[in-house]
Amino acid sequence: MKKIYIVTTFTGTLLSCLIRNISKTPYAHVSIALNEDLRPMYSFGRLNPKTPIFAGFVEENINEGLYAIKTNTMCRVYSLTVTERQYEKLKENIYNVSINRKQYVYDVKALVYLSVNKSRKKDYKYVCSQFVADMLQRSEIQILDKEPHQVRPNDFYDLDDLELEYEGLLSKYYEKDKVHNIGEVVKI
Repeated sequence: MKKIYIVTTFTGTLLSCLIRNISKTPYAHVSIALNEDLRPMYSFGRLNPKTPIFAGFVEENINEGLYAIKTNTMCRVYSLTVTERQYEKLKENIYNVSINRKQYVYDVKALVYLSVNKSRKKDYKYVCSQFVADMLQRSEIQILDKEPHQVRPNDFYDLDDLELEYEGLLSKYYEKDKVHNIGEVVKI
């Protein structure tokens, strides 16, 4: 058995405030990581930390990019135990998106649709929650009761299958009460 990690965050950017107000939950963004150190986290978001205009597949790190700018980012880190087979499939699915990242784009229209309780499914287009949900589904990890294109960040909030590992400032994650072997990166 292996553990994977789902990370929900709120950075305080204009876009995250808008998503938070629409969803009525504390967190507006979701990422997935293959190790406890969250190095890296995978998602769909800003390609340039200073502007939301250019977005797509991203590899996020706690003290880099937008998180280095927004040091007061709040988060929840959840773990989920999966089989070795599911873990390897997840790793492979994320790798496939990573090596084909130029084909994928951030789906701005999906944000609008989700804000009015509608879904939008487009090939090679994701928002963060749809990406994480799709990677889980493609890896036969069934924790959500809806299709990936219908998933919002708040759908990951307090899911029964997820174990809450940490809540607080993302920048303080490594200081929590566990000893971390910081630096171990899972290569995809």
